[in-house]
Amino acid sequence: MFSNGGYVMIDCTGLDLTKSTAQSITGLYNKVKTAMQSGKMIYAVNANWGGKNITPISVFAIQTSDDTITCTASTLQVIVTNADSVTINNMIAGSSKNGR
Repeated sequence: MFSNGGYVMIDCTGLDLTKSTAQSITGLYNKVKTAMQSGKMIYAVNANWGGKNITPISVFAIQTSDDTITCTASTLQVIVTNADSVTINNMIAGSSKNGR
């Protein structure tokens, strides 16, 4: 059994989860990478939904390529590159990325 109690909170610095265009969030890639290396539960904080405040979000993260990490929360994929470019893919909203 593996146990690494606690959690990590990542400050998303105003990331808007409703935008389908790329957003630049300085330092987010390194924050996510560090959180992943901790082996703890990850919560994203200080994000918003169309300018409205939202509660912290539990996410899981995976290194999808050498320069990209994908965080998933419910139906959203938050794709973060090492250049701190962030793209939101809503897997239900019919995004072209998921073939709908």
